Amino acid sequence: MFRWLCAGCLLLSLSTVGWADTIRLKNGSAITCDRTTERGDVIEYVIGATTYYVPKSAVAGIERGGTFGVSVSTGNAAAVAVPYPYSATTANPAASSSPARVSAKLAGTAPAAPRIASVDYDALRREILNLGHLDEHALYEIEKQQNPRKTAAAYFLAARHESEQQRPAAAVAYIQRAVEFAPDEPVFVHWYAALLLDAGRDAEAVTQAERAVQLDAKSASALSLLGFAYYNSGHLQDAIGAWKHSLELRPDEFTALYLARAQREAKAEDHFNERNNAHFVLRYEGRKPASALTSDILRTLDRQYDELARDLGFAPEAPIAVTLYTEQQFFDVTQAPSWAGALYDGKLRIPVRDVSEVSPLMEQILRHELTHSFVHVAAGNCPAWLNEGLAQIEEPRSSALFAPVLGQLFRDGKAAPLRVLEGGFGRFNAAQARLAYAEALAATEYLRSTYGMSGIRRMLDRLHEGESPEAALRALNQGGYAKLEAELGSFLGGGGK
Repeated sequence: MFRWLCAGCLLLSLSTVGWADTIRLKNGSAITCDRTTERGDVIEYVIGATTYYVPKSAVAGIERGGTFGVSVSTGNAAAVAVPYPYSATTANPAASSSPARVSAKLAGTAPAAPRIASVDYDALRREILNLGHLDEHALYEIEKQQNPRKTAAAYFLAARHESEQQRPAAAVAYIQRAVEFAPDEPVFVHWYAALLLDAGRDAEAVTQAERAVQLDAKSASALSLLGFAYYNSGHLQDAIGAWKHSLELRPDEFTALYLARAQREAKAEDHFNERNNAHFVLRYEGRKPASALTSDILRTLDRQYDELARDLGFAPEAPIAVTLYTEQQFFDVTQAPSWAGALYDGKLRIPVRDVSEVSPLMEQILRHELTHSFVHVAAGNCPAWLNEGLAQIEEPRSSALFAPVLGQLFRDGKAAPLRVLEGGFGRFNAAQARLAYAEALAATEYLRSTYGMSGIRRMLDRLHEGESPEAALRALNQGGYAKLEAELGSFLGGGGK
């Protein structure tokens, strides 16, 4: 049931994966993303499991990515094998990604901006942006004019700009100012809730989403957003109710997909029991609340929580949700890829079968998924390669087994670019996932070896502050992805560490 195949069975290989697209904006800045789609007067772009929008009028052009392909064979299969199980931390956005990561799509369904008399949004945007960067002095000067509606509109545009630049913390700060100046404007409150979700501040998002619905009870998008806030906060039935009400007002495939998922989850967990302690809320099927397995799992998780807190230097404050499924329930509820051995999507979702105690394999799986919950708290926008790399290191797992072959791929320029591995690995097939996880582990091992865990924590801090993955990396290694990928060839050529 847990997919851990022998080393000689799996060859490190990659078939075809898309390069990232680059959106060139007229103000001179650029957005790198997994894919882009034209939708009416906006460009929809996806980064990992999150969907964003940018007006076509702001776009100078789009550079479409190509593909890369790698196929590795060797007489010594064990030298290039990558063991399972893998964690589908962010899988298909329509199936098993965290709703917090897709809330920007819901914000995008709201009006682009409220109509405010005497406010020219295009002129205001030009006033507050200077060569693609926000002009804080311009915002200050607008606020000095003591025109609350114009000031609110300016901060709203600032929030949208920061969101488009993938700086969630800054976006929340600006939208909060917009709401302070226009507390009864539904669009501003709607975006406030959406951006709070993007920043992982779920409890606050519930409050603002409820307020958005109070201000506009007929808004299907506000009700859908409220459903996501409820879902992320653990209120499953409330989420189902909000999504149903939203669909009654306006059919929407996106909301319907998540409603179906929530209903599958509710059905599977209808008769589940629950055990709580200081750090965890454990849900499981069975009639014995104090079963040996659940007690053993909670003891294991508590020990791992303390170990990770010491190792990483931080820990989640809110209780962590853990759900145990049968294998069939796991795939029915999550719709995870077939290669997944577990999943973290805001909750630790673990398939179990015919076991009465925590085996060494289950202990690795629990620690891997628990690491994801720690990283989510530290930096919700952490790139998948670093997120999965840290989780594998903590299992613990080593890249030494496949280091020579992977090192050759980096030296030959045939490895998957780390920029492509910023998004979730759930979009890959099993062969592609093997290479993605191998690269993630090797890259993170190298960063720890070179800069220490304190260096990785500094990188997570920068990500939390809203910096892009490459900007956070460049602050650490002074060279970004190009330098890291070049150095990985040498690091792995020596067998890794």
